[in-house]
Amino acid sequence: MSTSTTDREIHRTRAGIDIDAPADLVYRALTNVADWPLLYPWIAHTEVVTQDGHDDEVKFWAVRPGPEGGLRIWTSRRTLDPVALRMDFVQQGSVGPIKELGGTWDFLSRPDGGCQVVSGHWFTTDADPEDTAGELDRHGGLQMRTLKSKTERPGSLTGDVIRVEDSTVLPGSPASVYARLLAALPRRDGAESAWFGSQDGIPTVQIEHAGHTLVQKLLTPPSPAELYRRRWRLTEVTGGVRVTADVLAVASTGRDRLLELATTDVRSALASAGQR
Repeated sequence: MSTSTTDREIHRTRAGIDIDAPADLVYRALTNVADWPLLYPWIAHTEVVTQDGHDDEVKFWAVRPGPEGGLRIWTSRRTLDPVALRMDFVQQGSVGPIKELGGTWDFLSRPDGGCQVVSGHWFTTDADPEDTAGELDRHGGLQMRTLKSKTERPGSLTGDVIRVEDSTVLPGSPASVYARLLAALPRRDGAESAWFGSQDGIPTVQIEHAGHTLVQKLLTPPSPAELYRRRWRLTEVTGGVRVTADVLAVASTGRDRLLELATTDVRSALASAGQR
C-alpha cells in the first residue's frame, strides 16, 4: 500500500501489548468490524462499503471518548491477511490535523498460547507532529487496552450479547418508509449523517447510511444493559419494502429481562416503520 500522496513529512508511531488469548482469536476480534460496536464502546456503527476478496473499505461512526466529546466519521481501506494474521489500512480523507493516516496491525503468537499485538502507524499532519503522535498514542493505547480486556474475557463478545431481529414487508417505496422512520427519530439540524438527540428522555446518537439504513444508539443504556442499539434496514422487494429491525444489546445482569425488552423493542421498531 502506498503511504503518502503529498510532499508532507511522514511521521511514525509504534505500540504493542501482550494479550492472554490466542492470536487468531484476537485477530478476528479486531478485523471483524461488524462487531466493533461490541468491541469498542465508542463505536456506534460500522458499514462495509465495498469488498473484494481480502480488500475492503469500511465506514465508521464513533462517539469520541473523553472530555472533547462529539462525533467522528471516517472511512478506511483495509487489506486483511488471515494466514499471516496481519492487517494493513489507509484512512481515506483527513480528520482534524491528521491529513493522512495508515499503518499495520500484527498478531504474533506466544509459546504459552497468548499473543503480542503490535501496531505501527504513519501519518502526515499540518500541526505539531509530537502533539499529533501523542493523540494517536493515547487513542491507540485505549484501543489496545480495550482489545485486551474484551478478548481475555470472551463472554463479553459472545455469551453476554443479545441479538434480536425481525422483518416485515410494507407497501410503498423505500423513500416513503425511510421518511417515516426519520420522522420518528429525534430531529436533526442540516443534513448530517449522524446527530445527537434524545428519545423519551434518553440521550441518543442517530446515524443514517445510503438511504437504506438507520441506526440509533442509546448513550445511556436501559437497565440491565451495558450497550443498546437499534437498527432498521430497508430493501425494495416485489410488493413494497422489506423492513428489517434489530436490536444489539449487552447484558450486565438480568439477561432474560433484557432479552424480553429487546424483543418488545423490535416489534415497536417495525411498527414505527408502518405508521402513517
